Amino acid sequence: MAVMDKHPVELDYPKKKRPWTSRMILALAGFIVLLEGGGALVGFLSRTESELGVRDDWFDNLVKPWWNPPDWLFGPVWSTLYFMIAISAFKVYRKIGFTMALPWIVFFIQISLNFAWPIIFFKGHQLLGSFIEVLILLAFIILNVIVFLPIEKAAGVLLLPYVAWVSFASYLNFTLWRLNPDADNRVICYWFSNTSYFCHTDN
Repeated sequence: MAVMDKHPVELDYPKKKRPWTSRMILALAGFIVLLEGGGALVGFLSRTESELGVRDDWFDNLVKPWWNPPDWLFGPVWSTLYFMIAISAFKVYRKIGFTMALPWIVFFIQISLNFAWPIIFFKGHQLLGSFIEVLILLAFIILNVIVFLPIEKAAGVLLLPYVAWVSFASYLNFTLWRLNPDADNRVICYWFSNTSYFCHTDN
């Protein structure tokens, strides 16, 4: 009868963490490289200025709310969040490895959605499309917390700042869409220098 007092989901998961081994260290490094490296790569691919110095001024010209965070804040915030997500994933891996599919399916779906958003927003210039995408991302992050918590409580808790930030980002994305209803048809200029540029309608 004592078994009935346990959380029903927890019955499927091991209670002890795997010992530290070289494999564990490689797994930790792998998660950090995946999240930090993937985030850096996506940031590089979605940047508004190319290696040739051609600058896309679409985002600069959007009407923004007064509470829009400064551009310099996003890098440190995402670097911190990616590190916390990596540690969260590692804690789950240390408990169950890759032996159970559901937690990892949810995890890799939300990470894929995370990496896709900047491309849709900054390169695709899709305010509505990126808003819909970030809502789906937020739903999968919350689901990720739900499936991680029974395995390792700390792993779920580590994702809560991620939930908070993406919730804020979702509202910001929605606000930008409402403030810029014509953004999809706006004239976009690509600056090659201070005096040389090329413009076209973004539609």
